[in-house]
Amino acid sequence: MSKNAEKFLDIFNKIEQHLKSKFNNGYYIPFGELIRKASAKEGVIKRFREELFVYSDLRNVLVHNARINGRMIADPLDDVIANIENILHQIEHPEKVTKFKKKVYYCFSDDHLNKALNFMREHKISQIPILEKGIIKDVLNASHITDWLTAKEIVSPSEVKISEVLDNAERNGNFEIISVDMSIFDAAEIYKSSFKKTPVNWYYDALIITPTGKSDDQMIGIIVLKDITEYISV
Repeated sequence: MSKNAEKFLDIFNKIEQHLKSKFNNGYYIPFGELIRKASAKEGVIKRFREELFVYSDLRNVLVHNARINGRMIADPLDDVIANIENILHQIEHPEKVTKFKKKVYYCFSDDHLNKALNFMREHKISQIPILEKGIIKDVLNASHITDWLTAKEIVSPSEVKISEVLDNAERNGNFEIISVDMSIFDAAEIYKSSFKKTPVNWYYDALIITPTGKSDDQMIGIIVLKDITEYISV
């Protein structure tokens, strides 16, 4: 057996042992069933689910039928080894949403619209969390502003309050608050599932990060769809 084959099997076994320990109390179940069980509980497993199924087939070939007439019929390439090493690392140490910690520019519901527009223009951002009585009430975006402009006579942004814009919006509350301890992969699954929620066929405008995942806590980061697309499972 080649060095790459030995290394592949060693890494694969580590993945299997980790999943058995975490999701099946250390007991054996067929690997495919183990993956289905684990991917229903953790976004990181769901993200790499299809690759793990493929690697399971490769493992079976290497273990049970690696040679025909004494010749190797399968030998993992270097990039396969690199990829399965990365999967093991991500499963054991999934990235947290702390990657997206940043200064959050926000407004209050009784602020005038020009304040939010200035934030959008100066900082090149598209989503502005809106607070009311210390609670995260909504996330203002260009769609809300367009809805308001369509329905109202032209009024200076310095004369209209953000609460008026939100009251006129077709979609409100299209966001979720998450804890800083959440993995990026679980956050990506929240984004993915939001597409099927009301309003249907519309992803969340943003995920807002707080230390505890509560709406009255300090905002320490914000995630929009383009930030997290690469982590969403197929």
